[in-house]
Amino acid sequence: MIGFLIKKGFFDIWDNLLTLVLMNLGFLAPLALIMLAASLSSVSLAGSLIAYLVAILVFSLYSLGINGIVIGQSRYHKEGFKGFKDAFKNHLGHAFLYFVLIVILSFVILFGIPFYMGMGNMVGIFLGMLLFWLVLVTFLAVQYFWPLCFHMEADKSFKTLKKCFLVVLDNPLVTLFLAIRSIFDLVLTVLTATMLPGLCGIALSRMDTMRLLMKKYDFLESHPECSKKDINWEDLLYEERELVGPRTLKGMIFPWKD
Repeated sequence: MIGFLIKKGFFDIWDNLLTLVLMNLGFLAPLALIMLAASLSSVSLAGSLIAYLVAILVFSLYSLGINGIVIGQSRYHKEGFKGFKDAFKNHLGHAFLYFVLIVILSFVILFGIPFYMGMGNMVGIFLGMLLFWLVLVTFLAVQYFWPLCFHMEADKSFKTLKKCFLVVLDNPLVTLFLAIRSIFDLVLTVLTATMLPGLCGIALSRMDTMRLLMKKYDFLESHPECSKKDINWEDLLYEERELVGPRTLKGMIFPWKD
């Protein structure tokens, strides 16, 4: 599965390269607000905090919109601005929960963990490490937040969050791979000045991962007598392989010549 996931992720990004680059530009707005918050910290602590909260809110709302677009890209069709608009119409509650999650995680990382680790005793170290692992597991789980939001659209935001943790517990290796891939993509994003693959490309990779995992869950639901050991990924991914199709370097660069 992971091998095909790398292939699908690469070609999905390639096929939507221009769109992803343009959408990545939208994340410059919250980045600019974070820089503003940093510059205000020495002048007005309240102003800096407000700018930071607004940055997180803008980031959360924009993330909702772009995930409404990349779900279509993951499914091999174009949603365009309609996907962005429909995301706000159907999943605004998810964006606000996402906002609250980032605020809480930021507070714990910036203040909670340093406070306990600075106590200088075993109790403080224990509580600091406990918070560290809770934050780490939450970060791993949140990778699935937007993909689950759009793959299981009937769920409310808190139910989506609960399922994120269940997916992590059920797929530890895939989750670890996705985290390592996200870190690698973030490094590339910095090196390309936020252009490629960018946060939109990372969102698309996560959406692809959930798409393949849903095939596993659909199979298990329709075959209750089977376990995860009975899954044949070659058969399960047959349709996906056909949709991705054979690719050549010439076809990637000059698709009209194929």
